[in-house]
Amino acid sequence: MAQIEPGTVTIWTDLASAIPVYTRRTPEGVLWASSSRLLAGFDEKPSVNLDKVAARLVSPDTAEAGTDSFFHGIERVPPGHRLRMTVRREPDTRVMWRPTPMADGHALRLRSALEDAVTVRVDHSAQPSTDFSGGFDSTALGLLAAERLAPEGRAIVGVTVHPEGVHHGGDLDYAREAAHHPRLDHRWMPVTDDHTPYGKLDLVPATDEPAPSTVSYAYFSGQLAWLTEEVGSDMHMTGDGGDALLLTPPYYLVELLKRGRIRRALGEAARWAHVRRMSILDAFRTANSRAEPDPVPSWVNAKQPVVGGEDPFTLESPTLRALMRTMTQAGRTAHADVQIAEAFGIALHNPYFDSQVIDAYLSVPVDGLPGPARYKPIMAEAMRDLFPERLVRRTTKGDASSDHHHGLRKALPALLDFMDGYLAGEGLVDVAGLRGSMRRVAMGVGDELAQVESAVATEAWLRAVRSAPAIPWETSGVRAA
Repeated sequence: MAQIEPGTVTIWTDLASAIPVYTRRTPEGVLWASSSRLLAGFDEKPSVNLDKVAARLVSPDTAEAGTDSFFHGIERVPPGHRLRMTVRREPDTRVMWRPTPMADGHALRLRSALEDAVTVRVDHSAQPSTDFSGGFDSTALGLLAAERLAPEGRAIVGVTVHPEGVHHGGDLDYAREAAHHPRLDHRWMPVTDDHTPYGKLDLVPATDEPAPSTVSYAYFSGQLAWLTEEVGSDMHMTGDGGDALLLTPPYYLVELLKRGRIRRALGEAARWAHVRRMSILDAFRTANSRAEPDPVPSWVNAKQPVVGGEDPFTLESPTLRALMRTMTQAGRTAHADVQIAEAFGIALHNPYFDSQVIDAYLSVPVDGLPGPARYKPIMAEAMRDLFPERLVRRTTKGDASSDHHHGLRKALPALLDFMDGYLAGEGLVDVAGLRGSMRRVAMGVGDELAQVESAVATEAWLRAVRSAPAIPWETSGVRAA
């Protein structure tokens, strides 16, 4: 939100940076925009910040450290802050949010926030649509939208993606059972070999930073085209951000111990140990290790990781710090997917990144958060009247990692050449070592899939940015007071 007055501009950033705000200093003053790439091309060709690129290859936490962006000279305003820019004064930035713990009413508060988030979107859409995967997050959006639109005789299109020829099993059964609402128009989108991960990387467009969908661009662009051609959607919602917000980080087990909640810690650790098939002691050890950054891949020629990154909210709880760090990183990077969708004429929305949704969920006191083995119990309670009973009892979610291993195997010959590109030319990766890791991951060996995907996405983004035409600027003839 921005308030513009004579001589002063005041901006409030959202809690997840889902609508990020960037600034750039010029001799005439400070410029601000919701696109870092736009600002970077104000009076010159955008210059990529290779230090930020290197940090991304190291770890997400390292990339989140500091307030710089992926372009030189462009700073990002921290989430949940107020930025005030006044003529002939230094910009003033200060934090404006902290969670407010409430004793009860958490499910009702979450339900109300989600209803408002859905309402503001479908009320301004001629043909709304949403993911409808069968999981908690997208199913909630679809059913809440159907409830909102029912009195008007309108409907929302709920899209369930499925492998071509497969209509039963796993998430598909949950989606079919949940699509009972008369104002939910349930559609099935088939996924074929044309949508395999790592396809069409040469078509990835330039964005502010590497988009989460990059390695899945063949699927993501295919979905957007399908929504345009088959549905006529002008606004599409996803459940992105739901996992980051509603699943408690494993380190919570360690924090419970440090808070003296011994019995609760042991109980939650036992549940998590059962799910992970390990001892309770190993559960605590694993939870504690999750607070540390992953080892830097041997093929990354970059600095060592930053532990924890920045905490713009100065939260006391390590669990809340980890949760909000994940939310802000996911929310801001998701904006790159929003930029991609704009080219297809679709407004992409992720309601779980909305500030009021985050604030509502984090009204749960730290001691009252669900353990890491509990599958979104507050959401289950919030949606109990609309979810089918079998969905309410769900305790796990689907896993698409096998699709990514398959896609990597299929695209491996071309990818091995693809990765001898800008990253290698800038000395940020050792190509021989990276190729070895890619071959191992393609065979399902080791645990470097996330690091390989990050490198591939970063290379694709660099190629897109450096080949994209400059963004044209024009003078409006109007000067600020």
